[in-house]
Amino acid sequence: MSRRLALVAGGASGIGLGVACHLATNHDVAIAYAENHDHAEAARRSLAEQTPEAKIGIFGGRLQSYADCEKLVTGVTAEFGCGPDVLVNCTGCLFDQLFLGSDFEKHVGLIHEHLIVTMALCHLCLRGMYKKSFGRIVNIGSIRAQYAAIGQCSYAAAKAGIEGFSRTLALDVAHRGVTVNVVAPGLIDTPLASAFIDQAKQKGERTSWMPASGIGMPGDVGHLVAFLSSQQASYITGAVHVIDGGKSLGESPRGK
Repeated sequence: MSRRLALVAGGASGIGLGVACHLATNHDVAIAYAENHDHAEAARRSLAEQTPEAKIGIFGGRLQSYADCEKLVTGVTAEFGCGPDVLVNCTGCLFDQLFLGSDFEKHVGLIHEHLIVTMALCHLCLRGMYKKSFGRIVNIGSIRAQYAAIGQCSYAAAKAGIEGFSRTLALDVAHRGVTVNVVAPGLIDTPLASAFIDQAKQKGERTSWMPASGIGMPGDVGHLVAFLSSQQASYITGAVHVIDGGKSLGESPRGK
């Protein structure tokens, strides 16, 4: 059986790279990255060494509009000779600032990066999935969609939007063998979270405030996404899968 193709948007670092590593064991992988070509090339080489049977491609360019996404999908299809069977959306940055004193355009940009790009890539990849009667879409959300944190209004709005969009899209496409799920991580050891983690360590704060202790790793998310992308997950769709070490369950005695 030929290998399916997975497109991981934001796959050159952090959670996206953890996802790409796990998918590469039985998929060809197209990695979309924003600007740092050297970093993306290093990720490609590492994946190629770990899984020499996989074809790994990298595609640069910041994703902020439908046109950007269309250019990406066209490039991936030309390079691999087919459209993606699996789409993982893991794009976007984090912008922390109290809403009242903030630059509103930054909120607009963040929502485009997280929500609009996710919707655009789904729209562009679905036609090919329909034709094959197979598709797996996993959109990376966040526990911040349900559990508020000060200074993250637009991030929470975008991630909550991803949840609502994904549930409704799952209902739209289930009859064609396409599943749509959300993975909502908590604190994961990535470049995006490094400032928060370093600050906590400098203050001498414990990193065992999670009920499961410690901080999650990109590979933890990668395992889950790989399963949701598999044939074995064909009856799982429209769900939000939280992966946060139990943090969202409430306060742990270990963290007191």
